[in-house]
This record gives sequence, structure tokens and C-alpha cells, in this order.
Amino acid sequence: MPALEISVAKAKSAFSEILGRAAYGGQRFIIQRRGKPLAVVIGMDEYEEFLAFKRARRLMRFQRLREVAGDMPEDEALALAQAVAEDVRHQGAA
Repeated sequence: MPALEISVAKAKSAFSEILGRAAYGGQRFIIQRRGKPLAVVIGMDEYEEFLAFKRARRLMRFQRLREVAGDMPEDEALALAQAVAEDVRHQGAA
């Protein structure tokens, strides 16, 4: 189901309805201000799936890091891990 784009004003006036449709109907809402996306409203089930996906993706990245690091000296492995963590943070913000 594609996300429904609505204005902040519409979201304010129909907040209870939006929550119900997201929580019980699986509808997604993109809240916009002046035509620009500002926030998303999704149901709790979908949010939990999203968090599980992010955790799994992070775990896969660190498992690959462990494979790459192998017998690398501890200080180099730590620097590499910090670089990967920073990359993950930046990708999450994008």
C-alpha cells in the first residue's frame, strides 16, 4: 500500500483517524510541510519490522567486518570498526 501524503494541517485535524488507519489498517502517511516530507506515521508492527531489519543489516555488516579484520592488529581492527559504525550511522541518516 503506497504512503498517503498529507499536510501538517490535515494531520492535526485528523490525527486520531490517521493513528487508527496506521495502527489497524496498515496505512502509511507522509506528513509534509510546504510540500516537503517532514515525518512518517506507520503502525507499530511495521515500525518493529523496520527496527528488526536495521538490526539484521547492522549485524551483517559487523560480521563482514570480522571476516575482513581476521588477524588484523587490535588497534587497526578497532579503527576499522569505528569507521564502519560511522558509515552505518551516516547511511541511517540518509
